[in-house]
Amino acid sequence: MIRPILNNNGTDAFDLIDARRNAMDLINELIEALKQVTPNGRDYIGDTERLTADRNLHFDRLAALHTLREELLDEALYIQKEAA
Repeated sequence: MIRPILNNNGTDAFDLIDARRNAMDLINELIEALKQVTPNGRDYIGDTERLTADRNLHFDRLAALHTLREELLDEALYIQKEAA
């Protein structure tokens, strides 16, 4: 986790949190866009093995984005707690 040290000369806590919220919003948009490209069996006629591999890769990508989003949320909550 990235944990900035809040101080008078540093970036305001609100700005640090807001940047993470903006990044989370973009990740949510990306997740929604990627759902539209989920590999579908009709595009892999006769090649179940390749379909399975591509779907696994696709869902791994989505999982990585979900993990990144949660990490950004954890950072924002940490900053909010430190600012209090």
